[in-house]
Amino acid sequence: MAKIPESVVEAVVGDVSKRMSEPNYAQVAIGTFVQSHPDAGRFITAHLDDLGGGEGVMHAVFHAQVLDECFRRHLGRSLTPIGFELLDMAAQNDPVVAFAKRQPALASYVASNVDEEPLRKLLALVGVAMDEQS
Repeated sequence: MAKIPESVVEAVVGDVSKRMSEPNYAQVAIGTFVQSHPDAGRFITAHLDDLGGGEGVMHAVFHAQVLDECFRRHLGRSLTPIGFELLDMAAQNDPVVAFAKRQPALASYVASNVDEEPLRKLLALVGVAMDEQS
């Protein structure tokens, strides 16, 4: 559960920014996350109403993939799939506070790139589960 340095987050965000010009990049990133973490994908989709519909779910999954990529680069390996048990554990306390404490650079990424409170909270919860899995 080592903290991911700001430099890793900046490198991933820089790469993502460059790839956003590719027409299918966002869809590929979303699909990659859902394949890698099917339970987390279902969990995010279950919050459809909180996230304002399908577009909100897609934003959540896209940002979750960015978090996943940060963990992958930092660890040098992919995380094992995040299950419902870890997501439930992450929901026990305030996930935003826990995420900021566990992974401050990732929490800062979410805070500066996501305006909607329900989406920030959900990404923090997923981030805590990822950190627990790392």
